[in-house]
Amino acid sequence: LALAKASLPEANIQALFNCSVTRDFFEPATACIVHRNLGLPETCMAMDISNACVGFSNGLVVLANMIESGSVKAGVIVSGETVAPMLESTIKQLAVMGNITREELLKVLPTFTIGSGAVAFVLCHESLSKTKHRIVGAVARSQTAHSDLCSGNGDYELSGHSEDAQPMMITESATLISSAATLGGQMFKDFSVNFGWKKDDIKHIFCHQVGRQVNSAFYEEMGLDIEKEFTIYRKYGNLVSAALPTALALGIEQKTQENTLIKNDKILLTAFGSGLNSIFIGMEW
Repeated sequence: LALAKASLPEANIQALFNCSVTRDFFEPATACIVHRNLGLPETCMAMDISNACVGFSNGLVVLANMIESGSVKAGVIVSGETVAPMLESTIKQLAVMGNITREELLKVLPTFTIGSGAVAFVLCHESLSKTKHRIVGAVARSQTAHSDLCSGNGDYELSGHSEDAQPMMITESATLISSAATLGGQMFKDFSVNFGWKKDDIKHIFCHQVGRQVNSAFYEEMGLDIEKEFTIYRKYGNLVSAALPTALALGIEQKTQENTLIKNDKILLTAFGSGLNSIFIGMEW
């Protein structure tokens, strides 16, 4: 559908990145399966880019830089998150544990905020663009001192997804929220310095969304207006790497219908993921 809407000649699609956390195989890359199913030519490279919830933003930055450098003319970024196995195994684990402490429950509770979703994004050089909407640039930070605050068990992947090792996610919620909010404040300062955007310049914000408490902490620390955010977590939950692009797609569609998105509007995409990693991307409509 994304390729059909873009109406680009197949020969111009020279890169395909799959950026989801959940993937079909240990190998080959899930991007290879998508590439085959779409019938893309051999001249279109395919690879996975995985980085928790910011993977899609990583894919956007990588593809944008490849286009800017002249390596490719256009490409596709996809993400398909299927979280049912993790939810089911967490429920089974809780049932086996029986009586658990409040602290133990809080560590697995964020698992129940996540949902499944799929998105696709086509990016191309200005010379091929029919809309002239553009990515201005991006900034990123990796505060890996906090890499232990949210983790999925490696045993599940190494075991070949056997029943003996079920997928689980353990999160230090309170510390993760406060640390990510502080990181967000630093990120917007970075973005403002690099691209000259001030708080009032930004007309629309699309954020990787987890829930009300997390989002409120982000905006309070960043000093941005939460009213400018297009919120989807109440309906869809946390769609992992698909969360941000889903908010962007749904928001653009709605705002276009409402005529609240106009030419040259500045759009900020804010992504956060365990690691801790963050990427802020600026777009001009």
